[in-house]
Amino acid sequence: MLQAINDRIKGWLGVLVVILIGLPFALWGIQSYLDDSGPHYVAKVNDVEISAPELEFTLSLQRQKLLQQNEGKLPVDDKTLRKQVLRQLVNQRLLEAVSYDEGYRIPDGMLANRIKTLFTVDGKFDQARVEQQLAAMGRTPQQFEYELRNEMRVQQYQTGFAVSSYIPDSIVRQIVTLEDQKRQVAILTFYAESFGGNETPSEDAIKSYYEANRQQFMLPEKVKVDYVEIRLADLAKDTPVDEARVQEMYEAYKASVADKEQRKARHILITSDGSADGDKKARETIEKIKKQLDKGADFAKLAQQYSQDPGSAKQGGDLGWVATGDMVKPFEQALFALKKGQTSDIVKTRFGYHLIRLDDIRQQAIAPLAEKRAGFEAEIRKEEAKNRFYDLSEELANKAYENPDSLDAIVDSMGLPLKTSEFFDRNKGKGIASSVKVRNVAFSPEVLEEGVNSDVVEVSPEHIVVLRLNEHREATPIPLDSVRDKVVAILRTRAGVKKTMAAAEKARARLEAGESVEAIKGNGISLDQPKPLGRLDFTKVPDPNLIGLIFEMPAPVDGKPVIKLHELSTGDVALVVLQKVVKPEKISDERMTLVRSQLRQQMATDEFSAIMKMLKARADIDINKRLLE
Repeated sequence: MLQAINDRIKGWLGVLVVILIGLPFALWGIQSYLDDSGPHYVAKVNDVEISAPELEFTLSLQRQKLLQQNEGKLPVDDKTLRKQVLRQLVNQRLLEAVSYDEGYRIPDGMLANRIKTLFTVDGKFDQARVEQQLAAMGRTPQQFEYELRNEMRVQQYQTGFAVSSYIPDSIVRQIVTLEDQKRQVAILTFYAESFGGNETPSEDAIKSYYEANRQQFMLPEKVKVDYVEIRLADLAKDTPVDEARVQEMYEAYKASVADKEQRKARHILITSDGSADGDKKARETIEKIKKQLDKGADFAKLAQQYSQDPGSAKQGGDLGWVATGDMVKPFEQALFALKKGQTSDIVKTRFGYHLIRLDDIRQQAIAPLAEKRAGFEAEIRKEEAKNRFYDLSEELANKAYENPDSLDAIVDSMGLPLKTSEFFDRNKGKGIASSVKVRNVAFSPEVLEEGVNSDVVEVSPEHIVVLRLNEHREATPIPLDSVRDKVVAILRTRAGVKKTMAAAEKARARLEAGESVEAIKGNGISLDQPKPLGRLDFTKVPDPNLIGLIFEMPAPVDGKPVIKLHELSTGDVALVVLQKVVKPEKISDERMTLVRSQLRQQMATDEFSAIMKMLKARADIDINKRLLE
């Protein structure tokens, strides 16, 4: 169809058609830039906006997380993921507001401890890692602290649901009794091999089943595609390295190592309760200790005797190796002003009064350029290749659009090799077709029916392809002769199950008439009489599915057993005889505590879900579909 249009709009008629089609688009495009009246937020929750950059940033983090969890494959399409992330952001805004309104707060000390926990490596706080992470996230320290404080407040609010849930002992005991009960059963297994026989079905029965179930015996629809691809890794291999850039990176590395000086420190801390009197007493105590040090007293022994820092006092005040950013500013400034073996004057921080001793100084060894070169060169190549990758991606998209009927123009102008896949179906493939995105596009109407080039397909953030149909094979039935043995086996199994079920039904009638299970046992029938079974005793029965059936059966009344038939996955039939329900004789306090905790968690989840529904119902939520999509 596209070729037919192309053939007919040549000359002055073609020019006129292009002008008539292009004019409205041109005017509309200009107007879209002039018209700035539309909202610029993706969503608004009670007058609090969620911006497009915030959505994109959160979406990027969630996408990376899912790719790592699913071996480089997204479990949902991008449109669905976008909606899920926006829903999470809306929920977050609602919870931030309600938690604040209900008085939940995060003190500075709690926030500081959380930040220290997040950025502690090998037991030490890493300030450089903080700066690196915030730069990667595009966040200032103030923004990060604000967002983390909100997140912690919401967590505090959610935790409150579990803490406040109350469940009476009688309810917990009733549930434990139900969960921990055991059931005494006898299981008679009727084997289809013994009751079914091996009769060969008639030719008419074989043909009839094959015709009625033809869809079970089909070779799937398959395609083969031609494609061109661009990989960031391939571009990086061919990227030259600027030696001056290597030297620049090495000098920056040496400077960063020089900044990572560490100091081995001890301290004595005397705390104050914050009152004027308490502060005076703390000051007098630290001054007395300072006088003892000035007279030659042992610092470690005084720290053990007087220091009120529970983390270091027993170790003689030893703080281990400390780097810049690990301690509060007054402490850090005093420590890094000392020479090895010196003790500081009295230092006041928000924790109290300190005396600090510097025991040792160390710096990280600077690796020679020969050791660092490979890493620097790889980083340079990848950085340069990224720029080329995005330029070539744009060029590839334009070439594919401008030349929809062939990949030749792309191959000739961009120098990309033309590749051809093996045949693959909608559900699986090898090579390039192992990507579900590629398979979906290959079977799209544009590629499969219209035969045009695909749009650029992002196999991964560093790998793109454009493909077109090479060959298409329709789904075809497998000839009966090729699947005859399979059809015969199916019919034999069905006949065997039917006869086996009939034998089990007769046995059931005998049991209901008063015969014992031992009397039923015989050729082709086995009897299992395990000890009373619990809900998790899956391995103690012929088929794990039987446990669910056993605990769904009503309890026997007046000593009369309850009987159920069940077809096993093997084609055999189980006759389950429930003889007795055994309740637990004693319930331990530990078991009660565990079940109460589980019930509280479930109640908290249900209550929280109800709260979220209520908040959404009361909230004014405006979704800007134009920006969302």
